[in-house]
Amino acid sequence: MMKRLMSAMLVLCVLAACSNLGRPTRESSAATAGKSLARACHDAEAVLSGVRRGRELTWPGKDSCAGERLRYVAVQLLNTESRPDMARLQQQLDLAAGQLRQEPSDGLTGLAALLASQLSERRRHDETAARISAQWLEQQRRADELAAKLDALRLIEQSMADKAQKKKIQP
Repeated sequence: MMKRLMSAMLVLCVLAACSNLGRPTRESSAATAGKSLARACHDAEAVLSGVRRGRELTWPGKDSCAGERLRYVAVQLLNTESRPDMARLQQQLDLAAGQLRQEPSDGLTGLAALLASQLSERRRHDETAARISAQWLEQQRRADELAAKLDALRLIEQSMADKAQKKKIQP
């Protein structure tokens, strides 16, 4: 579990580093600063920094952008203290993917693909854990039944030995 979480964090950090490659410096992008401030949530770097900070999240509203939805999904997947609702996370991921089809963003599209694979991996892991747990419970039930049968056989054997000894004593 810890190994998987560490690999997810490593992938998120690599994505953050990759999102900076080929970007113009802040000085040369001063002309586009007004445009990026209007939709700051569509910046992959801002989304990943929000994930790294791990700040408290609220459920994304109807008017939330794809970046906010993806940040919510990423933080919930990395949260080890509680079990996230996979259906709700898939819903948020689907909504973000729909928004990204309308307004493409390379960094967020890659993050959405990564989160989709992480969500599917988590779902497979949870299904496997549930199946193994059910198998373990079934084996435990069988072991308990066999132990009860063994105890019953011991009692029968003991009672037969007692009867045989009583018959030997009475000539």
